[in-house]
Amino acid sequence: MSSDKRAEALEVRGLQVAYEQNGRRTTVLNSLDFELRKGEILVLLGESGSGKSTIAKAVTGMLPPSARIGGGSLQVGAARIPDLSKPGIPWERIRGRGVAMLFQDAQSALNPVMKIKDHFKESLLYHGLASAEEAAAISAAMLEKLNFKDVRHILDSYPFQLSGGMCQRICLALALCLEPAVLVADEPTSALDTVSQKEVLDLLRKLQREMGLTVLLITHDIAVANAVGNRVVVLNKGVIEEEGETKAVLTAPASAYTRELLAARNRIARPVRGLPPATGEPVLEIVRLSKTFGGKKRVLRQVDLTLNKREILGILGQSGCGKSTLAKCVAGLERPSEGRILLRGADIGHLKGKARRETSKRIQLVFQDARASLNPGRTALQLVQEPLHYLRIGGKAEREALAAYYLHEVGIADEAQTRRPPQLSTGQCQRIAIARALVLRPDILICDEAVSALDMSVQAQILELLQRLQRQFGFSILMISHDIRVLRAFCHHIAVMSGGSFGERKQESGRLHESRQPHTQLLLKCAGDMEDGLV
Repeated sequence: MSSDKRAEALEVRGLQVAYEQNGRRTTVLNSLDFELRKGEILVLLGESGSGKSTIAKAVTGMLPPSARIGGGSLQVGAARIPDLSKPGIPWERIRGRGVAMLFQDAQSALNPVMKIKDHFKESLLYHGLASAEEAAAISAAMLEKLNFKDVRHILDSYPFQLSGGMCQRICLALALCLEPAVLVADEPTSALDTVSQKEVLDLLRKLQREMGLTVLLITHDIAVANAVGNRVVVLNKGVIEEEGETKAVLTAPASAYTRELLAARNRIARPVRGLPPATGEPVLEIVRLSKTFGGKKRVLRQVDLTLNKREILGILGQSGCGKSTLAKCVAGLERPSEGRILLRGADIGHLKGKARRETSKRIQLVFQDARASLNPGRTALQLVQEPLHYLRIGGKAEREALAAYYLHEVGIADEAQTRRPPQLSTGQCQRIAIARALVLRPDILICDEAVSALDMSVQAQILELLQRLQRQFGFSILMISHDIRVLRAFCHHIAVMSGGSFGERKQESGRLHESRQPHTQLLLKCAGDMEDGLV
């Protein structure tokens, strides 16, 4: 604890939080104590379920109705709350000026039908910090400080017209306009590509130096903690495992749990050995593929790519480069505007009806947010049977047996097979999504950012699971990601996408660093800066 009480911007003492659901109470935080000093970046590091986001919601007054605060006090800026369990706390006077929040998914945090300038105007007027006329000048000045170039264009845009990295910086600007005593940043970079991630973290460091910004940064990513944190608090199931200066904790951890987190990260960073070799037989050929939306916005430009049998091919690129659009075209969720998609020589780009359904058996897609892709009202066993039922494959008993078999293959035990997604962990939901994709025995599995939102230990588990299943069943994988570390460890080859096309032919994953393409070099440099000697 700091000896200079005046230097503390945030102090939490004895925080106890539990959740009640279906008559059951689960304790999430148990008498937690920590403090954040003025002008520092304190990192709360831990896996999903460790209590990080519950802390963020507790100190900003945004806990859900199911939460029960058993006790605890909070000091934030000039405001002191002696007992958080009592009703009537004036959070509307504390939020914004006292403590501001930067959410994980910036585009979801912004109103899609409001222009950016109206977001600033609404916030500044609500807190009484400016008139409508003054709001325009304040917002433009703040965006310029955060390295935006065409400020007038940005202010006149809607959130959906901007990239994820831009939206995150806009949310940061909105928070900073209120001059908060503390900024709480909850996983602010986990959904961003490496370049955008570095931009946001560089901005936080710059604002800390120039404005004395005080940040409570929540993350599961050790590289993010290492890049910006002055101090780190390691959380495990609502208990502080250890805390201290960031470099000291991450280079010589005292806790076995912290050592396990570092070991999980290193498992992903090491190149995989023992992958079955890919054959020279093409399974998928993409020929001069283009995709235009609304007759104007061209997302894919003359894409050429070949995926061979048993090959794991990584597609690397920044947000907005066209990776997910390419995946949707291959999976039949979007139709190409030009070009061909050949599956074992047959053009599948414009199939409809029964022919499209038959082809869907052979190409399956695993999404980034597995929980959102699963029906919350169905059990794991029912969810894996869905494609079999839709495609009228087998009878009831056969479908259930196949679903149970693949759930076992992905590591979902019998007792978890009757649970629904809200009752399961994020990693379990991702395993169920993989089982649902594999139950049709596809030739190609497309993983679209399938591990980017997962903890390091769960990332390692899912990647090892996919490698085992790929060896066992012999399918090909298109692994789409913005994480170079994951692709280099997991894939035979990597193709780098920029501006809707591939600037060079795919390369062996271990030789990606030999590329002379400027965009690939930028991605490598940003990834290297993030690693900063951790691996």
